Amino acid sequence: MSMYAAGADSAMPNGTADGQPHGPQANQACMTCRKQKRKCNKALPACGLCERMNRHCDYSDSTPPPTSEDFNALRMKLMELESRLNGGGGVGGGIMNSPLLFLPLHRALCRAPKHLVLSCLRTVPNNKKLRPNGMAYRIAFPRLFFLTRNHSHMEDMEANQVSINIPKPSIEIPVDVLDLLGDGQNVQAIISEYFATVHRWMPIVSQMRMTRNMVNPIWEAGPDLALLFLCMKLIISRPHDGIESSQNPIYLAAKRFISLLEMSGAATLLILQANLLVMWYEYGQAIYPAAWMTAGWCVRYGNLLGINGQSEAVQLLGRPSTWTEREERHRTWWGVQIADRVVSHISQGYIMNSQEPDAETVLPVDDVAWDEGEMSAATQTLLSAPIDSPVASFPRLCQASSMMGKVLHHHLGEKIPTETARFDLASQLYLDVSALARQITEEIATVPDYITLTAPLSLTFSALATLCEPYSCPTGYGSKTASAEVAAMQIQAVDGLKTVSRSILDFSEQINAVTTELQDLDRISPIVMAPLYAAAANFAWLVRESGDENSQMALDALRRTLSRLGTRWRNAAEYARILEAQEFQYAVGSAGS
Repeated sequence: MSMYAAGADSAMPNGTADGQPHGPQANQACMTCRKQKRKCNKALPACGLCERMNRHCDYSDSTPPPTSEDFNALRMKLMELESRLNGGGGVGGGIMNSPLLFLPLHRALCRAPKHLVLSCLRTVPNNKKLRPNGMAYRIAFPRLFFLTRNHSHMEDMEANQVSINIPKPSIEIPVDVLDLLGDGQNVQAIISEYFATVHRWMPIVSQMRMTRNMVNPIWEAGPDLALLFLCMKLIISRPHDGIESSQNPIYLAAKRFISLLEMSGAATLLILQANLLVMWYEYGQAIYPAAWMTAGWCVRYGNLLGINGQSEAVQLLGRPSTWTEREERHRTWWGVQIADRVVSHISQGYIMNSQEPDAETVLPVDDVAWDEGEMSAATQTLLSAPIDSPVASFPRLCQASSMMGKVLHHHLGEKIPTETARFDLASQLYLDVSALARQITEEIATVPDYITLTAPLSLTFSALATLCEPYSCPTGYGSKTASAEVAAMQIQAVDGLKTVSRSILDFSEQINAVTTELQDLDRISPIVMAPLYAAAANFAWLVRESGDENSQMALDALRRTLSRLGTRWRNAAEYARILEAQEFQYAVGSAGS
């Protein structure tokens, strides 16, 4: 039974306990049940399943359109006939191209399951010579990609009539997904809210492409696009009191849908973008270890698609046909790297890899230019460009992510022979990250919308705190009897923590000032929460060490901000609870001493 199938209709609205209707009964199953090959109790005027799903029940005699199974059976018969006509003896295996959806959006998403309308069959080109037996070999994409080590052979295989089929998603959009999305008007509302909120701090989906497609009456769509819409709805949803975010029906439907697409062997950019949104939901709502695992999934899936910027990567998506498409892939890979940085440095589970951006890596172009498709206004900037070079908020976030990567590499990956060399590198890294923090702070004072730069500034603050924290405890890097050099480094690290904590406190007050309305919180990135907690933890430590009254006031202010932001992102509320638990533990310990 499908994991999406409804439970047995043992207590249907129009039937008895065994699903049989009380009153008059139709002569045949309704149109929807026939299409979905579900059991129909034939109740009049509507069967139990249609009534429960609140949809129109049609008992007309018209033949339902063919399903994906019908198309697959037809494909196999055609291939067998082709083999016989050409004198071949076998049928090539492999994954065939999936059905494509060519329907207006409101029909595609509202009147399930009418999305199986057209099936495309990939055949051997006429100008290619067939093998002696008259058949070209067909090799399924996932097996070929993962079972051969040298992917350069893929082009050779194609040249030698070995057809490599990169599958499009070939599954039906689950009924519960269609119900959650609603009609075309509801989907349009989801898209509008997404681009007005989440897109401002994580602009990885092309707004221009989406807008163009939405007004196009003939639009190629499919289950991967439906998944993206569902995940847009998920990321803009607010938590509800008394309901765990991990039990959100939208979240559960999205995770099931992703699993089905993954098992089908589908490889599309939309699926990666959708799962990135799932990761941010999991991170923002403190769903662990799912957030950490999803971030790693996105890294590997980006590698699979070949958008990771590595010259040897296989380009499964093919060459981008437009500048917008190329930039969208580039931004999505940056989004993958940022997600991995953010979720990993918090959990102390960052796994070093060889895909760190280098000095020649290109930053995303200006956000407004990309949204509007203005290629002439989109100048490229390298990661090695001076910090004071003017860039938009998302490129700033990419720079902050790169700085965080350097910090993590310094702590986890660098092999430095002497403490002096390590401390020198740490000091230089502190200066570089601080310079970026100052630059963003200056830009915030000049931009009309303060919120747009809160995410990059937050990640920069997190990088500073992450850099200083291990050095504030000298036994972590030196002997138990600290040398004079280690002690000096400890003093610098503690001063650095105090400085960044005061900056984060000011940052917190500015966030409160620009989010006076409840809907303003929807534009705040969950990246903001980690530095707020880091500063609060530092002030709590100062209170325990010295009983400083100003530190206590700062701690209380940060806790209030976290509690307030917790109405939008539950990781903020969890941080506030952790602080309360630590304070309680300290109070109990002090009373017992």
